[in-house]
Amino acid sequence: TRGTSPLPLDPLPSSLFRGWEESEGTEGSLTQNRAEKFQLNPALRHDGILVRHDAALQSEAKVRCAHSNESLANVAPQFSEQLIHFPTDPAAYVPGNGGPRVTLTKQGPAGAPQESLTLRPVIYGTTQLPGGFQIPPPPARPICLVAVENELDIQLHGVVVPCDLPRKAVERDVDRFIAHARVKLKVGWETIEIYPLLGDEYWKPEYAATWAEGDLLATIAQRNLTTLMLTGLDNRGASRKKYAALLEQFDTLLAGPEEPVHQFLKRHPELVCPTNNGHWSKLKFGHTISDFVFREPHNDYLLVEIEAPIRKLFCRNGQQRAELTHAINQIADWIQYIANNRQKVEEELGLVGISTDPRSYVVIGRSASLSQSDREKLVTLQRQYPKLRIFTYDDLIASARANLERLFGPLTLKAQNAELYFWRQPLNAPTQGGVFWGFL
Repeated sequence: TRGTSPLPLDPLPSSLFRGWEESEGTEGSLTQNRAEKFQLNPALRHDGILVRHDAALQSEAKVRCAHSNESLANVAPQFSEQLIHFPTDPAAYVPGNGGPRVTLTKQGPAGAPQESLTLRPVIYGTTQLPGGFQIPPPPARPICLVAVENELDIQLHGVVVPCDLPRKAVERDVDRFIAHARVKLKVGWETIEIYPLLGDEYWKPEYAATWAEGDLLATIAQRNLTTLMLTGLDNRGASRKKYAALLEQFDTLLAGPEEPVHQFLKRHPELVCPTNNGHWSKLKFGHTISDFVFREPHNDYLLVEIEAPIRKLFCRNGQQRAELTHAINQIADWIQYIANNRQKVEEELGLVGISTDPRSYVVIGRSASLSQSDREKLVTLQRQYPKLRIFTYDDLIASARANLERLFGPLTLKAQNAELYFWRQPLNAPTQGGVFWGFL
């Protein structure tokens, strides 16, 4: 009753029908309105009717029927590849070997995938309807004892807990998440439906179109409702994806020259100064030209000089390289010009309210080029200029990521075949169920 992309697996094997009375026919009214062609295999037993839909991969779709005196308890596991069982005593029943598996793996930034959890989904059914339950008369669709598709919705609930919170610091809100995946089981069937054993008056071909339409509408409604509920939890998802992609794009530029980096930061100034309410590029301070000037609230200004990512900060002998010295001197020249020409800078350049000693950044090189000794020298160097900070591009990305994650949730947590939904709550807020796996 539903069209899905079939796995390249064999349809129902003929051996399952061996010794049974069979009948075959070409695709009929029960299947002609489907979005894709399926092979329909209804099997009649003394305690129910099992309908298995297989993808007709290479041949014309057919309806194939069989009947047997065996019970659903014996036949359902065979036809469902050990997924569906009808045990007489569920508490003592042990399913046979085999059956589909779902495996959860985890992987660090540079490590190999590690298997974390393997689940074997098993469905227990019963032929006993609840006491007093009345099966609706035709043309209503008969109630299903079991109905399952080969796709499962799986959810993993969890919480992202900060691992570097300083002692006695005020606890901040944490991001809780749901990882939602739609997994296709590696089985040879598309859908299995099991009905009570009912009379022929229920199985009229003219009912099929209405039943199929109801199935389709129910599936669409259920999936739309699930999506609506998840996106309602996480209204920051689009922004999080945008900035995660933006940081990845920025990182790819860092193997090249300065100008593409400059143009990228010009288009995305929030990566350098997330609180800016205005920015300028290539402002002229006397005979020198700035890379960026950012204005923050209360007319607090930030001057930024960038050098190429490929530049190094120190020589092998530990001496400061000329590129770093040049960048620091550039900042000093701009500040000196502003101090000597403040009124002109405010009126002609539009930097209203700028102080004569604004804060400043130098962004240069990559962190991998710095030794521990180089890091210590940077700390000493910055002490000489209290309002100057020297960043590598890796420092800049880390700072931007931290700021963005405070607003939009984790940017680096990803799932290969699942969607992640985050929402923020206090760490000790009550939750429903903790961390668990759930099937929808």
